[in-house]
Amino acid sequence: MLSAEQVESGYPSEGLAVQGANARTVAAFRESGALCYAELGVYAGDTALAIARELDGRGQIHLFDFDDKVAAAARRIEAAGYRNVVAHPNSRKLMDSYNWSLMTLLRESDAPRLDYVFLDGAHTWAVDALAFMLVDRLLRPGGLIEFDDYHWTIERSPSMNPSVFPASDRLHTREQMAERQVALVVDLLVRGGGRYEEIDADRRFRKLA
Repeated sequence: MLSAEQVESGYPSEGLAVQGANARTVAAFRESGALCYAELGVYAGDTALAIARELDGRGQIHLFDFDDKVAAAARRIEAAGYRNVVAHPNSRKLMDSYNWSLMTLLRESDAPRLDYVFLDGAHTWAVDALAFMLVDRLLRPGGLIEFDDYHWTIERSPSMNPSVFPASDRLHTREQMAERQVALVVDLLVRGGGRYEEIDADRRFRKLA
């Protein structure tokens, strides 16, 4: 059985963040001319802050992650003088995720509204397969979705492998830990759906009309 603390948190809260803004994402966003950006998995908010600077008050920035991560990232962006942030926090309950927040957004209106989505969150099929399907409903034709860590696996992760985070053994099968789960989403749902054009190999895709 998972401990109460593990059930509440679901995943380790530290050690997952990439330091600094993702320059590749910021450059791609700048080139796209997008105005409505969404980030699933904000960590310290470095990339979202860089995107806010690119937008310079225009458009919207939608942040999806654990409530404490979203709050801290939103505060950083607002402290820098930008007020175009929309926070979509979720709890650390094991069965909660940004998918509930995406559902809430979709329930409010099923009209596509997002121009650019950066999906750098759970990295698991269980969470991100549904996340992609929900994002697909919210992404405008011609909009872009970007995936991070195509080759990532749980067993090779410095923070999620069972020797560091023993709960992984209880949360996932050996097959799941060995599998590249972001790649599964990209290969089976994005490429396999036939409605996206690959812009950047294994990473960035444009939704076709």
